[in-house]
Amino acid sequence: MVKGTFDNLALNVRLHRKQKALQGALLVPWSELEARADEYVQWHCFILWVRTVSESAGEIPDALGSELRRQCPGFLKSDDPAPNRPVWQSLEEWIAAQYFGEPTAAGWFDAVTYYAYKDLRTEQAWTLWERTKAAWRQNPPSRWPTFEEWTADLVATCRLAQEGTEKARAVEAMTNVDRHKLQAAVWDVLERRAFAFWVDCVSQPEQPLDPTVMSEIAQRCPDLMGVLSAEPLWRASVFCRLVRHADSEWRAVARAERWTAALRYHVADHPRYQRLIHYRQRCHDEWLRGRPISFPPFPAWLSSADAYCASGAA
Repeated sequence: MVKGTFDNLALNVRLHRKQKALQGALLVPWSELEARADEYVQWHCFILWVRTVSESAGEIPDALGSELRRQCPGFLKSDDPAPNRPVWQSLEEWIAAQYFGEPTAAGWFDAVTYYAYKDLRTEQAWTLWERTKAAWRQNPPSRWPTFEEWTADLVATCRLAQEGTEKARAVEAMTNVDRHKLQAAVWDVLERRAFAFWVDCVSQPEQPLDPTVMSEIAQRCPDLMGVLSAEPLWRASVFCRLVRHADSEWRAVARAERWTAALRYHVADHPRYQRLIHYRQRCHDEWLRGRPISFPPFPAWLSSADAYCASGAA
């Protein structure tokens, strides 16, 4: 098989898995998906710590065994890992069975892992694993680090092994912003983009905006009223202006403080943003078949978007 053909096949496989994961994500509210993905990230980091210590030690040190019994009661008891199999592989399967049986049975475990691997902590953990393994081969530590110490080193990892990637730029940018400030910025941008999506859903192309919609825009985006007066019909260009306005305030702050890459990454890959995109399309499809007499106000629309699930999506 020539390299180009293999690369195309590999790309198709990745795209298929991504599509399957995103379809599975629609089976559960995005907030629950986010919580389970966060849980998976924490377990994944724990597994990498177990892997680093056990592979470097060539066994399960007493401190590691104690932590395994505390964090994963029952794992080292009756179902001891096979002697010729790495302990971390058995642990990974055990955790998936013990803590993620529900999403697996319901068909959205692929979505959990998809968003978990999008989480930058996962990339930081893999980079730390790679660098730690290399360093310990040259100079083994006199004491194995605890999981808490490993986690602290993980959080402090600000350069990924693969430099220059989108994730690497985002991780570097995160050193320039407080975590809570970044979370607040992401949430605000998502709310503002949701507002732009709502306006798009309740407006008809090449038609004047509804007075109620204009009133909402005047309240939330007063500096856009001049633009709308000059271009009173709803068009793609007006929608793009509204979306850009949603990001403009935080984008200016992030650019000045050099954390734009972190803001962009966390917005684009947020499960709520993906759900908003899908719900917007659903509204377009349904209302194209028959427009309702009245449209929901923005708070009600946003509440429905946040709760939206598509049964049988997977």
